[in-house]
Amino acid sequence: MLRMNGMRGVVSAGLIALALGACDDLLTVSDPQRYTASDLGNALPAVANGVEGALHEVMDTYVVYQSLLSDVYQHTGTWSGYDETDHSRFQYGTSQMDGTHNAWLRAQWFAVSAEDRITRVLEGAAANDPMMAQVHMSAGLTDLYIGMAVCESPIEASGAAMSDQQVLQSAVEKLTRAMATAQAAGTPEYGYAAQAGRARAKLLLGDYAGAAADAAAIPDGFSYDAVFNQQSSNWVVTVTTATYNEAAGLMHKWWDQVAHTDGAGYMLDPWTGEEDTRIPVYFENEVATDNETPHYSQWKYRTEPDDIPMVHSDAMRLIQAEAAWRSGDEAGARTILNDLRATAGVSPLPAGGSMQDYILSERFAEMFMEGMRMVDLYRFGIVAETFNGLSDPLRPGAGRITKFSMTDTEATYNALIDDDLAQRCLPTS
Repeated sequence: MLRMNGMRGVVSAGLIALALGACDDLLTVSDPQRYTASDLGNALPAVANGVEGALHEVMDTYVVYQSLLSDVYQHTGTWSGYDETDHSRFQYGTSQMDGTHNAWLRAQWFAVSAEDRITRVLEGAAANDPMMAQVHMSAGLTDLYIGMAVCESPIEASGAAMSDQQVLQSAVEKLTRAMATAQAAGTPEYGYAAQAGRARAKLLLGDYAGAAADAAAIPDGFSYDAVFNQQSSNWVVTVTTATYNEAAGLMHKWWDQVAHTDGAGYMLDPWTGEEDTRIPVYFENEVATDNETPHYSQWKYRTEPDDIPMVHSDAMRLIQAEAAWRSGDEAGARTILNDLRATAGVSPLPAGGSMQDYILSERFAEMFMEGMRMVDLYRFGIVAETFNGLSDPLRPGAGRITKFSMTDTEATYNALIDDDLAQRCLPTS
Protein backbone atom coordinates (compact mmCIF):
# COMPACT_ATOMS: atom_id res chain seq x y z
CA MET A 1 0.00 0.00 0.00
CA LEU A 2 1.21 3.48 -0.85
CA ARG A 3 0.94 5.61 2.22
CA MET A 4 2.51 8.97 2.83
CA ASN A 5 2.44 10.03 6.46
CA GLY A 6 3.39 13.60 5.83
CA MET A 7 6.87 14.55 6.98
CA ARG A 8 9.51 11.92 6.46
CA GLY A 9 11.08 10.52 9.58
CA VAL A 10 10.21 11.62 13.07
CA VAL A 11 9.77 15.38 13.33
CA SER A 12 9.42 16.34 16.94
CA ALA A 13 7.11 19.07 18.18
CA GLY A 14 10.18 21.04 19.14
CA LEU A 15 11.53 20.98 15.60
CA ILE A 16 8.21 22.11 14.19
CA ALA A 17 8.03 24.87 16.78
CA LEU A 18 11.54 25.95 15.84
CA ALA A 19 10.63 26.10 12.18
CA LEU A 20 7.43 28.01 12.87
CA GLY A 21 8.54 30.33 15.62
CA ALA A 22 12.00 31.12 14.33
CA CYS A 23 11.21 31.43 10.64
CA ASP A 24 12.86 34.83 10.39
CA ASP A 25 15.93 33.87 12.43
CA LEU A 26 16.59 30.24 11.55
CA LEU A 27 19.08 31.10 8.82
CA THR A 28 20.29 34.34 10.38
CA VAL A 29 23.54 34.24 12.34
CA SER A 30 25.71 36.83 14.04
CA ASP A 31 28.76 35.89 11.97
CA PRO A 32 27.75 34.78 8.48
CA GLN A 33 31.40 34.22 7.54
CA ARG A 34 31.46 31.23 9.92
CA TYR A 35 28.14 29.75 8.71
CA THR A 36 28.97 27.49 5.80
CA ALA A 37 26.86 26.51 2.81
CA SER A 38 26.64 23.04 4.28
CA ASP A 39 25.24 24.47 7.52
CA LEU A 40 22.61 26.39 5.60
CA GLY A 41 21.65 23.30 3.62
CA ASN A 42 21.31 21.24 6.78
CA ALA A 43 18.94 23.82 8.28
CA LEU A 44 16.55 23.85 5.32
CA PRO A 45 14.76 20.56 6.11
CA ALA A 46 13.55 22.10 9.36
CA VAL A 47 12.08 24.98 7.36
CA ALA A 48 10.30 22.68 4.87
CA ASN A 49 9.08 20.39 7.65
CA GLY A 50 7.79 23.41 9.52
CA VAL A 51 5.56 24.44 6.62
CA GLU A 52 4.07 20.96 6.44
CA GLY A 53 3.82 20.78 10.21
CA ALA A 54 1.82 24.01 10.31
CA LEU A 55 -0.67 22.42 7.94
CA HIS A 56 -0.90 19.23 10.01
CA GLU A 57 -0.98 20.63 13.52
CA VAL A 58 -4.65 21.66 13.49
CA MET A 59 -6.17 18.92 11.34
CA ASP A 60 -7.56 17.31 14.48
CA THR A 61 -9.35 20.48 15.63
CA TYR A 62 -10.61 20.97 12.08
CA VAL A 63 -12.16 17.48 12.15
CA VAL A 64 -13.80 18.04 15.54
CA TYR A 65 -15.36 21.41 14.68
CA GLN A 66 -16.45 20.33 11.20
CA SER A 67 -18.07 17.28 12.81
CA LEU A 68 -19.88 19.46 15.35
CA LEU A 69 -21.05 21.89 12.68
CA SER A 70 -22.39 19.02 10.56
CA ASP A 71 -24.62 16.12 11.56
CA VAL A 72 -21.72 13.86 12.61
CA TYR A 73 -21.10 15.03 16.19
CA GLN A 74 -23.07 16.56 19.01
CA HIS A 75 -21.77 18.24 22.15
CA THR A 76 -21.69 15.82 25.09
CA GLY A 77 -19.49 17.69 27.54
CA THR A 78 -19.25 21.03 29.29
CA TRP A 79 -17.31 23.18 26.82
CA SER A 80 -19.19 26.23 25.56
CA GLY A 81 -17.25 26.31 22.28
CA TYR A 82 -18.39 22.81 21.37
CA ASP A 83 -21.94 23.61 22.48
CA GLU A 84 -22.07 26.82 20.41
CA THR A 85 -20.74 25.09 17.30
CA ASP A 86 -23.11 22.14 17.68
CA HIS A 87 -26.12 24.44 18.05
CA SER A 88 -24.90 26.99 15.47
CA ARG A 89 -24.92 29.91 17.89
CA PHE A 90 -21.65 31.65 17.06
CA GLN A 91 -20.94 34.60 14.79
CA TYR A 92 -17.94 36.41 13.31
CA GLY A 93 -15.49 37.10 16.13
CA THR A 94 -16.63 34.19 18.28
CA SER A 95 -15.96 31.21 16.00
CA GLN A 96 -14.07 28.39 17.68
CA MET A 97 -12.30 27.72 14.37
CA ASP A 98 -10.38 31.01 14.62
CA GLY A 99 -7.30 29.26 16.01
CA THR A 100 -7.35 26.71 13.20
CA HIS A 101 -7.69 29.42 10.56
CA ASN A 102 -4.86 31.39 12.18
CA ALA A 103 -2.63 28.32 12.04
CA TRP A 104 -3.32 27.82 8.35
CA LEU A 105 -2.67 31.50 7.62
CA ARG A 106 0.70 31.08 9.34
CA ALA A 107 1.32 28.07 7.10
CA GLN A 108 0.54 30.19 4.04
CA TRP A 109 2.94 32.96 5.01
CA PHE A 110 5.59 30.52 6.18
CA ALA A 111 5.45 28.73 2.80
CA VAL A 112 6.29 32.00 1.02
CA SER A 113 9.20 32.65 3.38
CA ALA A 114 10.43 29.07 3.10
CA GLU A 115 10.35 29.17 -0.70
CA ASP A 116 12.39 32.37 -0.63
CA ARG A 117 14.95 30.91 1.77
CA ILE A 118 15.33 27.64 -0.14
CA THR A 119 15.83 29.61 -3.35
CA ARG A 120 18.46 31.88 -1.78
CA VAL A 121 20.41 28.96 -0.35
CA LEU A 122 20.15 26.45 -3.20
CA GLU A 123 19.93 29.03 -6.01
CA GLY A 124 19.42 27.29 -9.37
CA ALA A 125 18.99 23.86 -7.78
CA ALA A 126 16.00 24.98 -5.71
CA ALA A 127 13.40 24.37 -8.41
CA ASN A 128 14.31 20.68 -8.57
CA ASP A 129 14.69 20.06 -4.85
CA PRO A 130 12.30 17.79 -2.89
CA MET A 131 12.05 20.40 -0.15
CA MET A 132 10.57 22.87 -2.62
CA ALA A 133 8.06 20.25 -3.73
CA GLN A 134 7.16 19.68 -0.06
CA VAL A 135 6.64 23.41 0.51
CA HIS A 136 4.58 23.90 -2.64
CA MET A 137 2.38 20.91 -1.85
CA SER A 138 1.83 22.10 1.72
CA ALA A 139 0.92 25.61 0.54
CA GLY A 140 -1.66 24.27 -1.91
CA LEU A 141 -3.26 21.90 0.56
CA THR A 142 -3.46 24.72 3.10
CA ASP A 143 -5.51 26.82 0.66
CA LEU A 144 -7.68 23.78 -0.06
CA TYR A 145 -8.59 23.29 3.59
CA ILE A 146 -9.19 26.98 4.17
CA GLY A 147 -11.52 27.04 1.17
CA MET A 148 -13.40 24.01 2.44
CA ALA A 149 -13.98 25.32 5.95
CA VAL A 150 -13.99 29.13 5.88
CA CYS A 151 -16.24 31.45 3.88
CA GLU A 152 -13.54 34.05 3.16
CA SER A 153 -9.82 34.47 3.70
CA PRO A 154 -6.77 36.29 2.39
CA ILE A 155 -4.49 34.21 0.19
CA GLU A 156 -1.41 36.36 0.60
CA ALA A 157 0.15 38.16 3.54
CA SER A 158 -1.82 41.28 4.44
CA GLY A 159 -3.97 40.73 1.38
CA ALA A 160 -7.65 41.40 0.85
CA ALA A 161 -10.29 38.89 1.88
CA MET A 162 -11.18 36.47 -0.91
CA SER A 163 -14.28 34.30 -1.19
CA ASP A 164 -14.04 30.59 -0.50
CA GLN A 165 -14.30 29.94 -4.25
CA GLN A 166 -11.35 32.25 -4.91
CA VAL A 167 -9.34 30.48 -2.20
CA LEU A 168 -10.11 27.14 -3.82
CA GLN A 169 -9.00 28.49 -7.19
CA SER A 170 -5.77 29.59 -5.53
CA ALA A 171 -5.40 26.02 -4.25
CA VAL A 172 -5.73 24.71 -7.80
CA GLU A 173 -2.98 27.05 -8.98
CA LYS A 174 -0.62 26.26 -6.10
CA LEU A 175 -1.19 22.52 -6.36
CA THR A 176 -0.56 22.63 -10.11
CA ARG A 177 2.78 24.26 -9.37
CA ALA A 178 3.46 21.64 -6.69
CA MET A 179 2.84 18.84 -9.17
CA ALA A 180 5.39 20.32 -11.57
CA THR A 181 7.94 20.81 -8.79
CA ALA A 182 7.44 17.25 -7.53
CA GLN A 183 7.98 15.88 -11.02
CA ALA A 184 11.18 17.91 -11.43
CA ALA A 185 12.37 16.80 -7.99
CA GLY A 186 11.61 13.14 -8.57
CA THR A 187 9.24 12.94 -5.59
CA PRO A 188 6.06 11.30 -6.89
CA GLU A 189 4.55 11.08 -3.39
CA TYR A 190 4.34 14.88 -3.21
CA GLY A 191 3.00 14.92 -6.73
CA TYR A 192 0.22 12.46 -5.88
CA ALA A 193 -0.76 14.43 -2.77
CA ALA A 194 -0.85 17.65 -4.77
CA GLN A 195 -2.87 16.13 -7.61
CA ALA A 196 -5.32 14.49 -5.20
CA GLY A 197 -5.77 17.85 -3.50
CA ARG A 198 -6.32 19.50 -6.89
CA ALA A 199 -8.94 16.88 -7.74
CA ARG A 200 -10.87 17.80 -4.60
CA ALA A 201 -10.54 21.53 -5.24
CA LYS A 202 -11.83 21.10 -8.80
CA LEU A 203 -14.75 19.04 -7.50
CA LEU A 204 -15.71 21.81 -5.09
CA LEU A 205 -15.41 24.37 -7.91
CA GLY A 206 -17.76 22.34 -10.12
CA ASP A 207 -15.13 21.18 -12.62
CA TYR A 208 -16.24 17.57 -12.49
CA ALA A 209 -14.42 16.38 -15.61
CA GLY A 210 -11.17 17.96 -14.45
CA ALA A 211 -11.61 16.54 -10.97
CA ALA A 212 -12.22 13.05 -12.34
CA ALA A 213 -9.14 13.22 -14.56
CA ASP A 214 -6.94 14.19 -11.63
CA ALA A 215 -8.54 11.57 -9.39
CA ALA A 216 -7.93 8.82 -11.95
CA ALA A 217 -4.19 9.52 -11.79
CA ILE A 218 -3.96 8.65 -8.09
CA PRO A 219 -2.98 4.98 -7.60
CA ASP A 220 -5.01 2.67 -5.42
CA GLY A 221 -3.71 2.54 -1.87
CA PHE A 222 -2.26 6.05 -1.82
CA SER A 223 -2.95 8.14 1.28
CA TYR A 224 -1.47 11.41 2.48
CA ASP A 225 -2.03 11.82 6.23
CA ALA A 226 -1.63 14.50 8.86
CA VAL A 227 0.95 13.23 11.34
CA PHE A 228 0.50 13.14 15.11
CA ASN A 229 2.69 11.79 17.89
CA GLN A 230 3.05 11.78 21.65
CA GLN A 231 4.19 15.41 21.68
CA SER A 232 1.43 16.60 19.34
CA SER A 233 -1.46 14.23 19.98
CA ASN A 234 -4.60 13.70 17.94
CA TRP A 235 -7.27 15.90 19.59
CA VAL A 236 -10.08 13.80 18.13
CA VAL A 237 -8.87 11.02 20.41
CA THR A 238 -8.01 12.93 23.55
CA VAL A 239 -11.18 15.08 23.64
CA THR A 240 -13.98 13.05 22.04
CA THR A 241 -13.17 9.35 22.22
CA ALA A 242 -14.14 6.56 24.62
CA THR A 243 -11.62 6.03 27.45
CA TYR A 244 -10.56 9.69 27.04
CA ASN A 245 -12.51 12.92 27.51
CA GLU A 246 -15.95 12.44 25.95
CA ALA A 247 -16.78 16.08 25.20
CA ALA A 248 -18.41 15.18 21.86
CA GLY A 249 -19.85 12.03 20.37
CA LEU A 250 -21.83 10.75 17.42
CA MET A 251 -25.07 12.64 16.90
CA HIS A 252 -28.25 10.94 18.07
CA LYS A 253 -29.44 10.37 14.49
CA TRP A 254 -26.84 7.61 14.14
CA TRP A 255 -27.42 5.77 17.42
CA ASP A 256 -29.91 3.24 16.12
CA GLN A 257 -27.50 2.37 13.30
CA VAL A 258 -24.74 1.19 15.66
CA ALA A 259 -24.41 -2.58 15.56
CA HIS A 260 -23.10 -3.23 19.07
CA THR A 261 -23.81 -1.89 22.53
CA ASP A 262 -21.10 -3.83 24.33
CA GLY A 263 -17.90 -2.17 23.17
CA ALA A 264 -16.29 -1.89 19.76
CA GLY A 265 -18.54 -2.30 16.76
CA TYR A 266 -19.56 -0.70 13.49
CA MET A 267 -22.30 1.44 12.10
CA LEU A 268 -24.78 -0.42 9.92
CA ASP A 269 -24.91 0.25 6.21
CA PRO A 270 -28.27 2.02 5.64
CA TRP A 271 -28.98 0.11 2.42
CA THR A 272 -28.29 -3.49 3.44
CA GLY A 273 -28.24 -3.47 7.25
CA GLU A 274 -24.76 -5.03 7.19
CA GLU A 275 -21.96 -3.90 9.46
CA ASP A 276 -19.80 -1.36 7.64
CA THR A 277 -16.18 -1.74 8.68
CA ARG A 278 -15.41 1.73 7.34
CA ILE A 279 -17.38 3.26 10.23
CA PRO A 280 -15.99 1.86 13.50
CA VAL A 281 -17.89 2.95 16.61
CA TYR A 282 -17.51 2.23 20.31
CA PHE A 283 -20.46 2.16 22.71
CA GLU A 284 -20.69 0.44 26.07
CA ASN A 285 -23.83 1.99 27.55
CA GLU A 286 -21.67 4.78 28.95
CA VAL A 287 -22.85 8.31 29.75
CA ALA A 288 -20.65 11.12 28.42
CA THR A 289 -18.92 13.93 30.29
CA ASP A 290 -22.16 15.90 30.62
CA ASN A 291 -23.53 13.07 32.82
CA GLU A 292 -26.68 12.69 30.73
CA THR A 293 -25.96 11.87 27.06
CA PRO A 294 -25.10 8.34 25.91
CA HIS A 295 -21.63 8.51 24.40
CA TYR A 296 -21.36 6.84 21.03
CA SER A 297 -17.69 7.22 20.22
CA GLN A 298 -15.90 7.32 16.90
CA TRP A 299 -13.41 4.44 16.86
CA LYS A 300 -11.43 5.23 13.73
CA TYR A 301 -8.71 6.92 15.77
CA ARG A 302 -7.99 5.13 19.06
CA THR A 303 -4.59 6.32 20.28
CA GLU A 304 -3.05 9.76 20.62
CA PRO A 305 -0.49 9.34 17.79
CA ASP A 306 -3.08 8.14 15.23
CA ASP A 307 -2.76 10.02 11.94
CA ILE A 308 -5.68 11.61 10.05
CA PRO A 309 -6.05 10.95 6.30
CA MET A 310 -6.26 14.14 4.26
CA VAL A 311 -6.37 12.95 0.64
CA HIS A 312 -6.38 9.34 -0.46
CA SER A 313 -7.26 7.01 -3.31
CA ASP A 314 -10.67 5.95 -1.98
CA ALA A 315 -11.72 9.61 -1.90
CA MET A 316 -10.48 9.88 -5.48
CA ARG A 317 -12.66 6.96 -6.59
CA LEU A 318 -15.61 8.75 -5.01
CA ILE A 319 -14.81 11.83 -7.10
CA GLN A 320 -14.77 9.67 -10.21
CA ALA A 321 -18.12 8.17 -9.24
CA GLU A 322 -19.71 11.57 -8.68
CA ALA A 323 -18.33 12.93 -11.94
CA ALA A 324 -19.73 9.90 -13.79
CA TRP A 325 -23.17 10.40 -12.21
CA ARG A 326 -23.21 14.11 -13.01
CA SER A 327 -22.34 13.36 -16.64
CA GLY A 328 -25.26 10.92 -16.91
CA ASP A 329 -23.30 7.69 -16.48
CA GLU A 330 -25.20 6.31 -13.50
CA ALA A 331 -24.13 2.74 -14.24
CA GLY A 332 -20.47 3.75 -14.18
CA ALA A 333 -20.95 5.59 -10.90
CA ARG A 334 -22.67 2.58 -9.36
CA THR A 335 -19.84 0.28 -10.45
CA ILE A 336 -17.23 2.45 -8.73
CA LEU A 337 -19.27 2.69 -5.53
CA ASN A 338 -19.90 -1.05 -5.46
CA ASP A 339 -16.18 -1.74 -5.94
CA LEU A 340 -15.44 0.37 -2.87
CA ARG A 341 -18.17 -1.43 -0.93
CA ALA A 342 -16.82 -4.82 -1.97
CA THR A 343 -13.38 -3.88 -0.67
CA ALA A 344 -15.02 -3.05 2.67
CA GLY A 345 -16.98 -6.32 2.67
CA VAL A 346 -20.36 -4.66 2.10
CA SER A 347 -22.90 -5.94 -0.45
CA PRO A 348 -23.72 -3.92 -3.59
CA LEU A 349 -26.15 -1.03 -3.51
CA PRO A 350 -29.77 -1.95 -4.16
CA ALA A 351 -31.10 -1.45 -7.66
CA GLY A 352 -32.84 1.87 -8.22
CA GLY A 353 -32.69 4.46 -5.48
CA SER A 354 -31.28 7.96 -5.52
CA MET A 355 -27.71 8.11 -6.79
CA GLN A 356 -27.20 11.37 -4.91
CA ASP A 357 -28.19 9.63 -1.69
CA TYR A 358 -25.89 6.73 -2.51
CA ILE A 359 -22.94 9.02 -3.23
CA LEU A 360 -23.44 11.02 -0.04
CA SER A 361 -23.76 7.83 1.99
CA GLU A 362 -20.60 6.34 0.51
CA ARG A 363 -18.72 9.58 1.07
CA PHE A 364 -19.82 9.51 4.71
CA ALA A 365 -18.52 5.95 5.08
CA GLU A 366 -15.25 6.26 3.19
CA MET A 367 -14.29 9.61 4.73
CA PHE A 368 -15.73 9.09 8.19
CA MET A 369 -14.14 11.49 10.70
CA GLU A 370 -12.04 13.23 8.05
CA GLY A 371 -13.92 16.53 8.21
CA MET A 372 -15.73 16.23 4.86
CA ARG A 373 -19.38 15.80 5.87
CA MET A 374 -20.29 19.50 6.21
CA VAL A 375 -18.41 20.26 2.99
CA ASP A 376 -20.73 17.81 1.23
CA LEU A 377 -23.95 19.00 2.87
CA TYR A 378 -23.01 22.58 1.96
CA ARG A 379 -22.13 21.98 -1.67
CA PHE A 380 -25.20 19.79 -2.29
CA GLY A 381 -27.37 22.50 -0.73
CA ILE A 382 -29.01 20.16 1.76
CA VAL A 383 -27.96 21.58 5.12
CA ALA A 384 -31.47 22.77 6.04
CA GLU A 385 -33.09 19.57 4.76
CA THR A 386 -30.65 17.40 6.72
CA PHE A 387 -31.14 19.20 10.03
CA ASN A 388 -34.89 19.54 9.60
CA GLY A 389 -34.90 15.77 9.23
CA LEU A 390 -33.55 15.44 12.76
CA SER A 391 -36.82 16.78 14.22
CA ASP A 392 -34.61 18.31 16.88
CA PRO A 393 -35.81 21.74 18.07
CA LEU A 394 -32.33 22.50 19.43
CA ARG A 395 -30.79 22.02 15.97
CA PRO A 396 -33.21 23.52 13.42
CA GLY A 397 -32.34 23.49 9.74
CA ALA A 398 -33.31 27.09 9.00
CA GLY A 399 -30.48 29.52 9.68
CA ARG A 400 -27.90 26.80 10.26
CA ILE A 401 -24.35 28.10 9.77
CA THR A 402 -22.83 26.34 6.79
CA LYS A 403 -19.19 27.56 6.91
CA PHE A 404 -17.04 29.16 9.54
CA SER A 405 -16.30 32.87 9.51
CA MET A 406 -12.84 34.28 8.92
CA THR A 407 -10.71 34.72 12.02
CA ASP A 408 -11.11 38.19 13.49
CA THR A 409 -7.39 38.17 14.35
CA GLU A 410 -6.61 38.70 10.68
CA ALA A 411 -9.06 41.58 10.42
CA THR A 412 -7.61 43.18 13.55
CA TYR A 413 -4.11 43.44 12.06
CA ASN A 414 -4.81 43.50 8.31
CA ALA A 415 -5.46 47.03 7.04
CA LEU A 416 -7.28 45.71 3.95
CA ILE A 417 -9.96 43.91 5.97
CA ASP A 418 -12.58 45.68 8.07
CA ASP A 419 -13.07 44.18 11.52
CA ASP A 420 -16.81 44.67 11.17
CA LEU A 421 -19.46 42.03 11.76
CA ALA A 422 -21.72 43.60 9.15
CA GLN A 423 -19.07 43.24 6.44
CA ARG A 424 -17.83 39.77 7.24
CA CYS A 425 -19.40 36.64 5.80
CA LEU A 426 -21.09 33.88 7.78
CA PRO A 427 -23.35 31.91 5.41
CA THR A 428 -26.44 30.16 6.73
CA SER A 429 -28.95 27.72 5.33
